[in-house]
Amino acid sequence: MPATRMYFPDGGRAAERTRRRQAALGMVLLVAVVAVDMAYDKDVTISAAVTVVPGLVAVNGRARSVVGAGVLAFAVVLLLSWWDGDSADHLFSHVVAVVGATVVGLIVQRHRVRRERELADVRLVADATQRALLRPLPVCAGPVEIAARYVSAAEEALIGGDLYDVLATPWGVRAVIGDVRGKGLPAVRATATALGIFREAAHDEPRLCRIAERIDRALQREGGSEDFVTVLLVGVAADGRCELLSYGHPAPLLRTADGDVCEVPVEHEPPLGLGLVDTAGAGRPGCAELASGEELLLVTDGILEARDAAGQFFPLAERYARLPVGRSPGQVLADLWQQVVQYAGGPPGDDSALVILRRRGPEVPVDS
Repeated sequence: MPATRMYFPDGGRAAERTRRRQAALGMVLLVAVVAVDMAYDKDVTISAAVTVVPGLVAVNGRARSVVGAGVLAFAVVLLLSWWDGDSADHLFSHVVAVVGATVVGLIVQRHRVRRERELADVRLVADATQRALLRPLPVCAGPVEIAARYVSAAEEALIGGDLYDVLATPWGVRAVIGDVRGKGLPAVRATATALGIFREAAHDEPRLCRIAERIDRALQREGGSEDFVTVLLVGVAADGRCELLSYGHPAPLLRTADGDVCEVPVEHEPPLGLGLVDTAGAGRPGCAELASGEELLLVTDGILEARDAAGQFFPLAERYARLPVGRSPGQVLADLWQQVVQYAGGPPGDDSALVILRRRGPEVPVDS
């Protein structure tokens, strides 16, 4: 998962670039007002236009920048009043307008900074919550190498609706990936519930379908009548045998050590949280065999629904098969994500999660 992002109100490179652009725009406006005013008859003045400059700077600037813009606007008003030969009353009205605009700009700037700080606090809490829910995965679990990548659909929506986890349990390596219906706090609640139950049940239940039943019941208790989660459960034994259960979630892809890719056939059950799970425990898991160096790729809909300019969906299996073999799982995910971004002309419009489970090769004994 990406490193924690820190937010600093009224700071940062992007904010600084924006402030510089707006300061330059303000200067251009002041110069343009002076040039236009002096180019026309002295009986016509547009010096009042400079009053917008402090407000323009207040949108993203610091307090001292607003004051500086007000001082420059005041100087321009004096210059143009002298040039046009304005009366004292006319000059006074323009000075009052500039001072008033500067004061209003300072009030706006102060309110903006306070809101930015509040938003920064909220984002930091959201980021911490995200990292608590989607905690970093181990590099290895049992016979499996692991890599995961999660990208939110928008920077403002740090907490999305995708979930995943991988655990080493007495029953082998257990993995889950899912997609929660909806966004915001309801999605956070459903994500926390599903992951919490999975992390407990994965150690207790010998069958994947029992894990699904417990998640289903918990979501019904904690969520609304329309809350549900599409989930793929995977179990990997020490010998590479895999069991898979899909509850409305896309099937995984299997890539061999030679780079061949195929979809693992899985029967799709209804999503979890709707009370439609087979409570008799008669889940029908799909099966696969992972030889040394072979891997499973688990993804959410954000990857599958990425489109190019012509509206064509991202050909995941084809692009996955083209990636060089022999790279680490993390490098594979980085390369695959880059292809998604290039294909779609930017990050997908939905939250995206990718997980790779690769069976490690046999250890080579060290000669004594």
